[in-house]
Amino acid sequence: MALEVRRMKLAVPLVVAMLLAAAPSFAQEPRPLPVAVLEVRGLTGGLPNDLVTAGDLGLTAATLPDRALGGVAGLHFYPVRRQGFTVGIGGEGLLARGRSDVLDATGAPTGARIVRHLQGLAGIVSLNFGHADGWSHISAGVGPLKFKTAISPPPTLPGDAADPPYALTVNGGAGARWFLSRHAAVGFDIRFYFTRAAVGSPGSAGREAARLVLLSAGVTIK
Repeated sequence: MALEVRRMKLAVPLVVAMLLAAAPSFAQEPRPLPVAVLEVRGLTGGLPNDLVTAGDLGLTAATLPDRALGGVAGLHFYPVRRQGFTVGIGGEGLLARGRSDVLDATGAPTGARIVRHLQGLAGIVSLNFGHADGWSHISAGVGPLKFKTAISPPPTLPGDAADPPYALTVNGGAGARWFLSRHAAVGFDIRFYFTRAAVGSPGSAGREAARLVLLSAGVTIK
């Protein structure tokens, strides 16, 4: 919990600073946002040292992978334009994974790995401030998310070892984009996913409810 609080304290000033960095571009002659943009971003994020997950796997929380790497792809439209802001709607898909070795009593790798997967889709609604050459946004969304933790290769377990079901998950975040040419931009997004607690199954360990902080950066095409 203390680690999560420290992450939040670092994340909030980062968002504010990067959004303020986009402000100078807003002083230019305004042009409306494009009709639509396509985004592809690399992603990194912290994963909780969940005692429930570790207990289901027969491990300590410190052995769980605490960081995921992956990617996000999204398509966003901007149909509602008002003085000072634009409303956007769209969708994003994310895929990320974290891994760590299972160690024996001497600290040597056993050959098995702990693998944690994040996979999901979300509809996104955003408020955008700026113009076609650069804008910041705040946004919120909801959609199905799978958060799986298991040992690979899995031990012999009774019952159905299928993946856990997707769970409807709320997210919120902010970010900015800066266009370096007529059609291509660089940008970032920081997003908070509020995951629900889940009961363990043969296919995945259980988990506590958690807030995941995911930071992504990449390119935008309009």
